[in-house]
Amino acid sequence: MKIIVTVKVVPEEIMIDKETGRVIRENVKSIFNPLDLLAAEEGRKLKEEFGGELIAVSMAPPKESELLSTLFKYGFDRVILLTDRAFAGSDTIATAFVLSSAIKKLVPDYDLILQGDYSLDGATGQLGGEIAALLGIPFVFQAISVKMDESLQIERSTEESIERYTLKLPALVSVRRGINNGIAVNLFSLMDEMEKSVETYTNKELNFPEEKTGKSGSKTDVIDVIQVELPVSTELIKEGGAEHLADFLEKAGVV
Repeated sequence: MKIIVTVKVVPEEIMIDKETGRVIRENVKSIFNPLDLLAAEEGRKLKEEFGGELIAVSMAPPKESELLSTLFKYGFDRVILLTDRAFAGSDTIATAFVLSSAIKKLVPDYDLILQGDYSLDGATGQLGGEIAALLGIPFVFQAISVKMDESLQIERSTEESIERYTLKLPALVSVRRGINNGIAVNLFSLMDEMEKSVETYTNKELNFPEEKTGKSGSKTDVIDVIQVELPVSTELIKEGGAEHLADFLEKAGVV
């Protein structure tokens, strides 16, 4: 079973450049998108149960190769970095094109793609559906359980209910917070971090049409960014909490 996890590298602290409307990534510590690590844990468990390969695919600047190499200690067999100046400035459509095209080219016999529901820096939640559409495979988001028997069994949480899906492979599933407690270092894989290396591919090797990547391939543009600062005030109430709350709600026009 070949399981791909799309892993995004995000800034530890999210700051927006007001002139460009884009996330500031220079001189900021990078981390893995936390929800993608939850997806990685689901992939690790499936690999442990059914065997096969666990493969990370990430589109990121070349400097993130060192961070990506740490994925080997979590049990990944391969880590693929897609990096090129032509990919810079990609929105979700252009990113989905690069990732889906790279998967078809580099891991054509994949069985399952896992990822987090959204990333900390963009938080659009659009990427999974776009990749699945480009690959022509089933897609379920907000998964709270990923199981495998004769087919893929997914539980999805909504505000009203728990939905259950049975999918034929290949498929793409994005997971939500709470599906597990996160991925832990695999003691048997600690040496892999030193012995294995990140596979790096630029557009010279991939040969993707540049009009479909980066800013040229993006269908959206940021017109303006407004940072909203909400007024915050606190009051410590030691006695008569219920009366204070009722009075507050009445003054606020809630009751």
